[in-house]
Amino acid sequence: MNHTLKIVVTGFEPFAHGTENPTLDVLAELRAANDIEGDLIAIQMPVDSGKLAALTSATLDDHKPDLWISLGVAPGLSVIAVERIAANVMDFPIADNVGTQHGGHPVFEGGPAGHLATLPVKTIADQLRASGIPAKVSNSPSTYLCNQMMYTVLHLIAEKGMATRAGFIHVPAHPSFVAKQVYPFVEMPSMSIDLMTSAVKHAIRTAATVEQDHRRPGFNY
Repeated sequence: MNHTLKIVVTGFEPFAHGTENPTLDVLAELRAANDIEGDLIAIQMPVDSGKLAALTSATLDDHKPDLWISLGVAPGLSVIAVERIAANVMDFPIADNVGTQHGGHPVFEGGPAGHLATLPVKTIADQLRASGIPAKVSNSPSTYLCNQMMYTVLHLIAEKGMATRAGFIHVPAHPSFVAKQVYPFVEMPSMSIDLMTSAVKHAIRTAATVEQDHRRPGFNY
């Protein structure tokens, strides 16, 4: 009997400071899709640094996924950014939705300085570009909740001894968010929800079929 792939994709709720989050729209599109080979578990994560670890741990225990891809928005980004490494630091430029603002605390006390994504990040970026979707490998998911989310899932997978392959993808702002900016003469790149969703589907298919990432040198790595 063939194993049915279990795939967790997470997005974040909107930020209290007013930033709309297109990752929830992507999750909705993924839930409605009929072209994903596997069981999809789409989860909305809170913008609350104190809850991420417990929710992530419970999701890993409950579903034992084969793949885990977390999504986050980075306004100002112009391409899909496939993150390579998460750092064991929380240095928040603004508070999360419950008012917590870390100033350099570790994500996990005693954890390693960083965790590398276990997805084939270079291959994913290559495949996205080959499909006409602008993409790059990013070497820093910053030090806010996106980095915390990425570090948390990779750290817990390692602690639990699981075989789940995991990583993080940043998406740009979406057009409706850019259109609502107070200063429309300040240009900001955007990407449609459809294209973001297509990018995540490509990433899932690539991660499901490519076990070893390539090590060819190239730009944006």
